[in-house]
Amino acid sequence: MAGGFTIIEYETVKQGFPEFQKVETECRQALLQSAVADWSPQTFGGIKPTGPQFGETTIMPELFRDNANATLTTWKQNFTTLGHQIIMSGANTGFIREDYKVGLCGLAFLDKAIKVSEIKMQISDKKLPRINIDECRVYNKPAIVFEDYWLLDEETAFDLYAFVVAQGQQRIKLLGPQLNKVPNKLMTTNTGAALT
Repeated sequence: MAGGFTIIEYETVKQGFPEFQKVETECRQALLQSAVADWSPQTFGGIKPTGPQFGETTIMPELFRDNANATLTTWKQNFTTLGHQIIMSGANTGFIREDYKVGLCGLAFLDKAIKVSEIKMQISDKKLPRINIDECRVYNKPAIVFEDYWLLDEETAFDLYAFVVAQGQQRIKLLGPQLNKVPNKLMTTNTGAALT
């Protein structure tokens, strides 16, 4: 995995960065291969799985905790302290919950005012380099699209760090697919409820 990225406006990712489709397709295929290998004899059931099938959705915020260590129910969180800190981590004490797999292709800031100047990630024992995102301030809802994907397997540690430069609310959305071994966990919970 090369680790390169592109900064682009979220609404124009598909038009302005067509390579994203290739990355997302490769990510989805790798995620499906991992799920078939790990969750056999279950088969892929798409967005409407039935019987012994696993399902697919976009990445759900409930799989992550915010900077105050509370489980997210939306992508919005409130920055109350400045400086270097973890702003998002796996909801299961820093790990992705069992029975879920996430393909990470990028992230988007869904607000015009960006309250962080740098980000970096750690996935399991892989520490990814810092990304200076000061350039993002000139974009409306900027997205950071990775030139390669990252798989967040079930029970894998995930931390997103940032250097917070302003207090207030910030919406940061992870981009990519998510697979769910037990679809009923998604179908029977209320919207905004914690996933277990």
